[in-house]
Amino acid sequence: MADTRMTAGKPTWLAATTAVLAFIACNGSIIILAILSLLGVTVAINTDVQAAVISLFAVLTLIFVSLGYRNHRISGPLILSAVGALIIVGSMYILFNKIAESLGLLALIISAIWNWRESLTSPHPSRPVSRERD
Repeated sequence: MADTRMTAGKPTWLAATTAVLAFIACNGSIIILAILSLLGVTVAINTDVQAAVISLFAVLTLIFVSLGYRNHRISGPLILSAVGALIIVGSMYILFNKIAESLGLLALIISAIWNWRESLTSPHPSRPVSRERD
């Protein structure tokens, strides 16, 4: 019987965290600016810096999902994360499209959750699989 890991590793939590941070950097800033403008506060955000931060978090999510892939060897989360990061970076620097950007963020979040779920059920990589004898 295989020894399964009951808690997710650090890369899986980091992948989920960076995916959420990419979402907040993208959509959270709009919400914060709307609230501040209702309060009469005007703030200007440099869109180049915002695009760089969103892209950074997207690429970090891809890196952390790839670290999770090394443990569970399920390629689905890695492919979905790569597609999401590619869409986001392409949307930031090649042709901006809010719908494509949102779909990329959704792909990143789903891949991080999928990666986390797979890490919960995968055998622990540092321990050999124990077999029970009949």
